[in-house]
Amino acid sequence: MKSRLLHTSAALLALTLALPLAAADAIKVLIIDGRNNHDWVRTTESCKATLEATGRFKVDVSTAPAAFTKGQPSKPKAGDAEGKKAYDVALKAWKEEEAAYNKAHAEDWNKWVPKFSAYAVVVNNYNGPEWGADMKDAFTDYVLKGGGLVNVHAANNGFTGWDNFNEMICVGWRGATFEKRVAIDDASGKAVAVAEADEKIKTKGFGSGHGSKHAFILKTRDAAHPVLQGFPTEWLHASDELYHRMRGSPDHMDVLESAFSSEKFGGTEMHEPMVWWAKFGEGRVVTTSMGHLWVGDKTFDALHCVGFQTILARSTEWAATGKVTIAIPEGFPTKDQTSVIEPSKVVWKK
Repeated sequence: MKSRLLHTSAALLALTLALPLAAADAIKVLIIDGRNNHDWVRTTESCKATLEATGRFKVDVSTAPAAFTKGQPSKPKAGDAEGKKAYDVALKAWKEEEAAYNKAHAEDWNKWVPKFSAYAVVVNNYNGPEWGADMKDAFTDYVLKGGGLVNVHAANNGFTGWDNFNEMICVGWRGATFEKRVAIDDASGKAVAVAEADEKIKTKGFGSGHGSKHAFILKTRDAAHPVLQGFPTEWLHASDELYHRMRGSPDHMDVLESAFSSEKFGGTEMHEPMVWWAKFGEGRVVTTSMGHLWVGDKTFDALHCVGFQTILARSTEWAATGKVTIAIPEGFPTKDQTSVIEPSKVVWKK
């Protein structure tokens, strides 16, 4: 009997060691969503699917209390005086209804404070109203003490007046008077402040923006970084928004990937940051401006780009642990060819 038990135990141990990742070792991830001018529901679903497909993560989602969803009344045609009167009455009523809803649900908002300490890393897919004081304090404390953070696309649009968040993200989608306009010096690969006089294109204002969606080449700027080890020097990202003229501070910003913003697509004729990281206290914060998905979009090119999925997975692991064990999957884009594969069909090398 003793011999049989020993054989059984040995077999179980061998089976455990053969697994790509024991359940106890799974990195716990929390995705935050619920408010965004983009399609946050499908973005969260896609990011969650990507992370789970690697076998490296256990993902939970914390969603903000529901917003007031009733649409505003439609504006009348120009010159329609009676329509304008009716519209003004309807708009006033709508605003009163919205205010009443927000007042009735204020306590729900104040109670929304996820237990960040239960997770190794947070993936931020939120772009909405300012959080309550308790939520902001808990989030700040979490990252300061070493919690990882990955910001996806429009997550860097929010919280313009929150100094701690601005320090975490380094640069974000901001108005023309916010701190410094930041671009990438192509020769050094470093983030630099750009004066208005040095802008190549001066006809569209100096706040953050983007041109039309298109496929564009990502340029690897820090090949030694764990997230990028094994990456090609250049690779073609599938159709996405290419954010430009982001504003903030380049002083503590380590650029991982950049892209050239071409005037042909409404860009700046400058190299813009696409993926970067910074320390905030003991925490590692990775931000990417890639990953656009609008409500009603029929395709998932940006989110299903194998390059983006690799960046997301490896950044999440690195933000959580300081190491990267996830190998580059099969079908990674080349300089000349995009690669769009839904998360469940990506083959992650072991």
